[in-house]
Amino acid sequence: MGTKPDYDSYSYNDLVDSLNNIDRDKYPERYEELKSRISNFKETVPEESEDNSELSANMHQFEFTGKAGEFFSIWIVNVLLSIVTLGIYSAWAKVRKETYFYGNTQLDGSSFRYHAKPMQILKGRIIAFIFFLAYYFSGYVNTTAAGIVITAIAVMMPALIVMSLAFRMRNSSYRNVRFNFEKDFKQVYAIFITPSLLLAVYLYFIIEFQKNIVANPDALKDDFSSYLPIMILPLLIGLMYPLFEYFLVKFRINHSRFGKSEFGFTSGAGSFYAIYLIAAAVFIPGIFIITFTMTMIMGALNSAINSTGVPPGPFMMLIVMVPMMILYLWLFAYIQTRKTNLIYNNTRIQGHQLHSKLQVFDMTYLYITNTLAIAFSIGLLAPWAMVRTTRYKMSCTSLLSDESLNDFVATQTSEQSAYGEEIGEMFDIDLGF
Repeated sequence: MGTKPDYDSYSYNDLVDSLNNIDRDKYPERYEELKSRISNFKETVPEESEDNSELSANMHQFEFTGKAGEFFSIWIVNVLLSIVTLGIYSAWAKVRKETYFYGNTQLDGSSFRYHAKPMQILKGRIIAFIFFLAYYFSGYVNTTAAGIVITAIAVMMPALIVMSLAFRMRNSSYRNVRFNFEKDFKQVYAIFITPSLLLAVYLYFIIEFQKNIVANPDALKDDFSSYLPIMILPLLIGLMYPLFEYFLVKFRINHSRFGKSEFGFTSGAGSFYAIYLIAAAVFIPGIFIITFTMTMIMGALNSAINSTGVPPGPFMMLIVMVPMMILYLWLFAYIQTRKTNLIYNNTRIQGHQLHSKLQVFDMTYLYITNTLAIAFSIGLLAPWAMVRTTRYKMSCTSLLSDESLNDFVATQTSEQSAYGEEIGEMFDIDLGF
């Protein structure tokens, strides 16, 4: 038997990783000690989790077993048939894709299942296409008609979001137990009302400003007050966005169900603001530095052109643009990674808690290499990029539980009632939840 590890020096994540990888039969005492230390750990909260009162000791790792070659054969057929059928086959393509990814996502040795029917999705897409046509052609009629159509779509959007969430959850299952979503139209409209009004007011001032510019271009030159609404309102909307996102995430999770058990979200709005503040603190100075550097480089290039008459090659332009691309990909990776960790590490269901430990550096690397691979392969490596990204995300995701997962699922199976199909299933707006 090897030397016993010094668990006193282990962090919470080290203890969880050790519990997940230890040979339980070979080291039963160490296994029990790890469980005890995790349950008694004073800083038991996973990264960005705020409620540590019910943290559990049993860890179940998610796993993705899909392979790029297998998915490529599904993906290429989906693409070709969607093109040939002018998009009609895309509903069947979505079902084939989701079925593959669900079926290859495993938890405790069991796979998830996707149950949606192509015709359900196709109905929703036909309705969405009708909305698009109404919006497109209303613009040719007059501004009033376009405004009426846009307003109608905006008013319906929160309801469509709720129905699409219900559709996606109700058509997902694990061990023959369906997920579900409790529809609460009143609450979702309460979430959307303030940002919608602010956006409507902003659009109104934009339209009025453009009318004044056309009517009297010189009148606004010295009238700074006319610019204030279109400058202040976007800032106000931006400041409110993390709060809006917090309410929307909390709504989505708190109204989700697995069988008869309710999910719960324990984080606060401050955690969402922290993510965006840190991202801005890095991104804004980065933009200034890159812009300043690009200005200097372009100045040098112009001097070279004036002196030699030879224009710069494409390689020099790539040197200028690559840092900007990397910064934008880092920003996207940082926000998505931190939000994923925040949401998962604060999602609970009857003594079970999700745990995510995605790393910003790893996700940035994935986004950069995926972007390059897809670009240089003319899109043919998109399946490979999707599979490797999903595999990494699942390798960083686990379920911590206070009880046997088998017992918990068995209880949900016995209590689950039959879910009837509702008209909301015709809408398929994939929000990625």
